Amino acid sequence: MTTISAGSIRSLITYGLCTAFAVTVGYTLTNVGLDPTYSNLFALLLLGALVLSPIFIKWHYPIMIFSLCSPIWIFFLKGSPPIWELMVVISLGLAIVERAVQRKNQWLSAPSVTLSLVFTALMMIITAKLTGGFGFHTLGNQVGGGKKYLSLTLGILTYFALISRKIPENRRFFYLGLYILSGLPSFIGDIGPVLPSPLNYINVLVPPTISSGQQFELGTTRLGSMGATAGVITTFLLARYGLKNILRGKHSWWRVPLFLFSISCCMLGGFRNVIFTFTLISILMFFMEGLHRTWLLPFFLMIGLCGVCLIVPLSRHLPYTFQRSLSFLPLDIDPDAKADAEGSSEWRFRMWHDLWPQVPQYLLRGKGYALTLEDFEMLEGGSLANGAEAKMDASEDALAVSGDYHNGPLSTLIPFGLWGGITFLWFMLAGLRVLYRNYKYGDPKLRVANTFFLAQYIAHMALYFFIFGAYSDDLFEFAKTIGFSMALNGGVMGPQKARQKNRSALPARPDPRLQPGFQPA
Repeated sequence: MTTISAGSIRSLITYGLCTAFAVTVGYTLTNVGLDPTYSNLFALLLLGALVLSPIFIKWHYPIMIFSLCSPIWIFFLKGSPPIWELMVVISLGLAIVERAVQRKNQWLSAPSVTLSLVFTALMMIITAKLTGGFGFHTLGNQVGGGKKYLSLTLGILTYFALISRKIPENRRFFYLGLYILSGLPSFIGDIGPVLPSPLNYINVLVPPTISSGQQFELGTTRLGSMGATAGVITTFLLARYGLKNILRGKHSWWRVPLFLFSISCCMLGGFRNVIFTFTLISILMFFMEGLHRTWLLPFFLMIGLCGVCLIVPLSRHLPYTFQRSLSFLPLDIDPDAKADAEGSSEWRFRMWHDLWPQVPQYLLRGKGYALTLEDFEMLEGGSLANGAEAKMDASEDALAVSGDYHNGPLSTLIPFGLWGGITFLWFMLAGLRVLYRNYKYGDPKLRVANTFFLAQYIAHMALYFFIFGAYSDDLFEFAKTIGFSMALNGGVMGPQKARQKNRSALPARPDPRLQPGFQPA
């Protein structure tokens, strides 16, 4: 009598499942080819997710960390959302399942931040219910504006997805590089349209930032994506090495030129706020690292004086985008670059001037993000923010109607009133406390990274309040910084935790009773 082994049975079961799966995939692909509807594409997506599910179950957290700063978009989903939105939902869902199955998986805790985000979510839901609800015009709803509500919701979920686990101590710098350097492919958005076919299909993953017919000229065309890639390099150098190790470290011979080159290339996009942000971060880190008490302070003052003496007579000969980035300084620059920058600023100031009188009427009940069909008609017929067409009331500009006020306080108070301002201020201050405690009491090995995240957070707050801000987008940026800092440090550090960590790092004292020649008293 022939017996069938357990291995043969497993092979038969695997063969049967693979056969059924292959038939299902073939049938679905046939339907997609004959009738490429979203329902068929969604079925194909579910099958692909089923195939990749073992990878996501094991590696969902590092994949989510990678996606947070990645420029990749999911082109085959409705609306082409960025990859981080999908990965945050997947990672958080799997983290909740892991927590339910294994009770030992404790999430990191920062009660003040958590409570502020819970109140933010409640405030958002109540405001949406009172002002038209959550609607997506792209899905055929009569009311639009739901994309901004979705951005706020995903920003809140990002924080909880990040604090779902602690980054292992031996993998901290790997995750730091994964988190920051994932933004390096951003430059593809600028060079994709000028690449020959079929290489230009890379823009399916990284959307183009310039049109295919636009003239591409380095130094004249505003290459914001290339500037973003340069900003990623600058950010990584500051977060990994700090100003101290960049300027006078063991390998400063290559770090200093790379740092100067990358921070110069940040001006390829012609954005003034980039120069402001990195300058403020560098100044804050200079003092937080104690470099003002060394010989570097007079050295920097001398370098700065020499730089001013050089840039004043040579400013007119810099590339166009560089001149636009420096147009806020009293320099002799190209009139076209200065007019372009001043036109943008004038439009913003005019819109802010016309919008601030509307704030009191929305203090108790915010306007929300809901957009009616009339609003969409106004958006199609309104002018965009180029500063070229003056209006009697700039608050009726297309971007103002859509809620893109280019101002942090306005983008908070008008949609959500006083309650939005209170909850967001609470959230920002709670996050500032978390970053400060991790900077002050964190592991000395993470001193540079914690210094950078605190300086970046303060610079972002200044940018939000005084230069440029968008509540629906900046909540994600703040939550991302706070959550990653907690995951990197293992929570919110304090004096007691720091003492315990230092005590555990000390070698254990030998028991004198086990020493040779010990004589009891």
